[in-house]
Amino acid sequence: MDRKEKQEQVFVQLVNKQLMPFGKTFQDVKSDPQWYLRYTTSPDAEVEFMNWGVSLLMEELNLDQKQAEQEMSWFVVQWGLSTKGDKQAETVKQTTAKKTVK
Repeated sequence: MDRKEKQEQVFVQLVNKQLMPFGKTFQDVKSDPQWYLRYTTSPDAEVEFMNWGVSLLMEELNLDQKQAEQEMSWFVVQWGLSTKGDKQAETVKQTTAKKTVK
């Protein structure tokens, strides 16, 4: 298997891991370009996923830890599920509430 095929295989593993709590797989969502917006995860679950993904990338693609962390960060930015209850969303809500109270 060449490197590109291996990367594609790892991508599918990452997507499948994210969708596991929903009983979905890459095959179920691949025809929907907005699939990653339809499911949410918690900040804690996202951290757990990131750690799992770093280990996967190190093992499957022979990346060092820093490279694997960077790749996982890019994956989450591009394909990561939306997080519910994240601090940024809470800050936006608080800021909006303060503006409407005045």
